[in-house]
Amino acid sequence: MSQNLHQSPYKHARGGFKSLLSLIGNAVINLLDTFFTPLQKRVGIRGMAYVFVLPNMLVFSIFVLFPMVFNFVYAFTGSDKLFLDQRPYVGTANLTRLFDCEDFLRPTTCDEDLFMSAVLNTAGFVVTQVALMIAISLLTAVILNRKIVARGFFRSVFFYPVLLSPIVIAMIWKWILQENGLLNAFLVGLGGEKVGFMVNANWARFWVVVVSVWSLMGFYTLILLAGLQAIPSDMYEAAEIDGANKFQSFSKITLPLLAPTMLVVIVLSSIRAVQIFDVVFAFTGGGPGSATLYIVQYIYNNGFASPFREFGLAAATSLVMAVVLIILTLIQMSIQNDDNDDNMQKENSLKSVIRRLFSQFNTLISRLYQPIWRIIKPLVDIIFLGVAKTFGWLFASRRRLSFFTYGYLILGVIIMFGPVLWLVMSSFKTGSEIIRFPPRFLPYQQETIELESYDKPLELFNVTLEDGSVKRLAQVRRVGIEAQLIDPENPDGDVIKVNINDREPIESVKFSLDNYTRGIESFNFWRYLSNSVIVTTVATLLTLLVNSMAAFALSKYQFPGRNAIFLVIISTLMVPLSVILVPAFLLITQLGWNNMLIGIIIPTIGTPTGVFLLRQYMLTIPDELLESARLDGATEWRIYLQIVMPLAAPALAVLTIFSIIWRWNDFLWPKIVMTQSDMFTLQVGLETFQGDLTVQWDLILAMTVLTALPITFVFAFLQKYVTTGIATTGMK
Repeated sequence: MSQNLHQSPYKHARGGFKSLLSLIGNAVINLLDTFFTPLQKRVGIRGMAYVFVLPNMLVFSIFVLFPMVFNFVYAFTGSDKLFLDQRPYVGTANLTRLFDCEDFLRPTTCDEDLFMSAVLNTAGFVVTQVALMIAISLLTAVILNRKIVARGFFRSVFFYPVLLSPIVIAMIWKWILQENGLLNAFLVGLGGEKVGFMVNANWARFWVVVVSVWSLMGFYTLILLAGLQAIPSDMYEAAEIDGANKFQSFSKITLPLLAPTMLVVIVLSSIRAVQIFDVVFAFTGGGPGSATLYIVQYIYNNGFASPFREFGLAAATSLVMAVVLIILTLIQMSIQNDDNDDNMQKENSLKSVIRRLFSQFNTLISRLYQPIWRIIKPLVDIIFLGVAKTFGWLFASRRRLSFFTYGYLILGVIIMFGPVLWLVMSSFKTGSEIIRFPPRFLPYQQETIELESYDKPLELFNVTLEDGSVKRLAQVRRVGIEAQLIDPENPDGDVIKVNINDREPIESVKFSLDNYTRGIESFNFWRYLSNSVIVTTVATLLTLLVNSMAAFALSKYQFPGRNAIFLVIISTLMVPLSVILVPAFLLITQLGWNNMLIGIIIPTIGTPTGVFLLRQYMLTIPDELLESARLDGATEWRIYLQIVMPLAAPALAVLTIFSIIWRWNDFLWPKIVMTQSDMFTLQVGLETFQGDLTVQWDLILAMTVLTALPITFVFAFLQKYVTTGIATTGMK
């Protein structure tokens, strides 16, 4: 009884707090109703659909559609001036410069040799990265789909690098791959020699692919995992009754049924690979030479990093990139259309045109690659047969399969989380410990002692004396190769002089915060943090509001233009910022939003991805609930806030996480809009900081950890919504 009496005040307090929140919520809804009720009476229920979709379309049209059209015009102008009325018309001169080559496979024969180098580098990167990404993501998804111990833990570990910003990822791997880094220590420990990973062109290309796969494969693994979980289990049970082994079930059931999801993942990862910029910019800077110069960085360099400001050339390159992305988007749309044919009774003419265009494009590609495929097909068959036999042997024994499963998962934990843990441990090391080779995992510091006769603490050493004995001494000074030491138990005694090679420092594990305190003082951390928090918070709230309103209209209303609006939004789903970089920057300049947080908040809130995610989920909400509310006299705004939004909470949680990740990790757009250091976000500040302090790893590592901490805390509280959200919002 006493326990209940003791707990009752807290229960009453919680109940009172919930009641207060409910009262505030109802007051806000009633206040909004005073505006929307007369509006609904004027435009009607169908007209409210346009009211809901209007905010998204305004932002989308101003900051996406208009720049896309304007970029086309910009590509045919010259001069280093930004505003169009100051730029003369030059026709196709910019495009001619890009493609003026004697041999397209030899960039040195081209007028714009860096453009062709960027194109070839990008093509090579896309092919290798996507192939490796799909293979690893599929294998990981299949393993995580099994009944294993601690599946949630392993799933979170594989997904965690997706949360990290490209700048943080670049810092982690630059630290590991530097000359005295962890990987070179491993090679030397095996009897090899140090390798210049960052100065060799081939090694740089290789590690860009590896780092990209490491940072993104968790996301594609979750999509494939959602697809695997959608396959009916009774199909596997029937196959087992028929005598099929694990590998036969995988090849005959899993792969065919997972094919639509895999195709979508291939297209999504290809589009993402074409857009790569941030991580490479901070990781290699496009070097050595132009070995890792990709198309987006070429656009950035010409438009914003070059003193000549060749906006026309950058716009022309964006135009070429847009064509490639449109082709990839058509492929994705065709895949989705094919997958939904059984559920569609008719198609509008625009979709039919897109279908025919893709069919013709597919026929052209098939004709071009058919001779090549005939040559490489025997090799592919041999490789596939070898893989099939290997997995057939592996799957034949449950014990072997379990051993492989947990061995792979443990190795995955080391590879996926090990670099982050190494970064964190290194951030507590002193400057001397940072440059030590070979490096040690834990942060060691040399022990010191304070003596009355000396102003500063003296470092302690174990010293080998002439008689062979070892004694604990404190070093007073060092002169060349000679160390002068005293006995701390007898500080007034004689000074002992020994060769520096005859002493061994006395060390102990100590986690020092000195790097963090000094880094914060020189990094302006709190200013950058407040800017990032404001941008992320405001942009996420506006993203949820604007996109949920549009999704509500596009999922629950029948009105003229609905399909056209949705098709326009989805058609730009894969349009990256780099395609509209120049005109978007011009628009922000015209609005006077340079060096203002609003300049990086408003243009990003109308996301096609957000509309798509929320619409897919809202389609599952029964229309009968809405009709019943209307019969009870509820306004459309009240239905949206009190019925649809609560029921769409899982999808809203997913969009919240994605929006936080997008905005917190955003780098390219804030870097262009913000030129005053006081307005930098954490990512821009960190990239600038490491550019200024390339050798002060102790400070750089500490600031990298601080930059990654907030997004890690968010994921720790909200990660359970990620996989369920991906599965229920149609991304599978």
